Amino acid sequence: MTRQLVLKQVFVLFYLLLWVSPVTAQENFIDQLNQAFNAKSGMPHISASRPDIDEKSAYQLQKGYVDSRIKKDPIAGYKAGLTSQAGQKKFNVEQALSGVLFSSGHVTKLNEVSLKDAGKLMIETEIGFILSSNITAPITDPKSISQHVESIVSVIELPDLAYQSPKAIKDVDLIAANLASHQFILGEPKAQSDIGDINRINTKLSLNKEILFEGKATDALGGQWQALTWLVNHLLDLGYNLNAGDLLITGSLGKMIPAQEGSFEADFGELGKIEFKISH
Repeated sequence: MTRQLVLKQVFVLFYLLLWVSPVTAQENFIDQLNQAFNAKSGMPHISASRPDIDEKSAYQLQKGYVDSRIKKDPIAGYKAGLTSQAGQKKFNVEQALSGVLFSSGHVTKLNEVSLKDAGKLMIETEIGFILSSNITAPITDPKSISQHVESIVSVIELPDLAYQSPKAIKDVDLIAANLASHQFILGEPKAQSDIGDINRINTKLSLNKEILFEGKATDALGGQWQALTWLVNHLLDLGYNLNAGDLLITGSLGKMIPAQEGSFEADFGELGKIEFKISH
């Protein structure tokens, strides 16, 4: 074999490795996410293995993770995260993020939420919107987004913020691991005409009748219609299909707090109340 032929084979092998390695790395990370989800253990940090990864690439990883699950666990809706100034400051980001809600995360038996079902269960009060029609084009005017809304619903989101290094969480870590999406509880859907001004709604979460925190609708990007418009346009840009019946939740109102055992009541004013229990 000539030296020239050997060099040619070496170069071919080198370029094949360059082409295969990113795919393998992505598949390995998605496998790690699925293993962590199934074991309820700490989520991996993509920033540790890929320090230079940007948000676009992190969302591509999120999409790969979602695609790996949806055959057995369909998409129930979508979530916005870090829509409040406090949330963005906590994780040192300058814009909201998004993730996917899976059907398995919909809690319907409100006395069966368990700390054992998550690595680090958290609680948020949010507002959700159920779409009345498919949305295929970006929304340019937040005032028009209500035309696509069938009903509005109170939401308790229960993220699982179990990361291997909680103090080292970066925005790309949240994105790649699907924004800690885990479980959610829905109140009774209300027609828009029954609500009035959605942005005047205040929330209050109590544990064993003691108030833990309060929030307001404008905590999410300054207003619910603005937050919903951002989420819709962001999801379309990521390539998701938004269909009638999809649930979109717009981010935490007030604090995100660690879950604990006890009887909770979330008061959403005109949107009603959600009562639920968390066990060990």
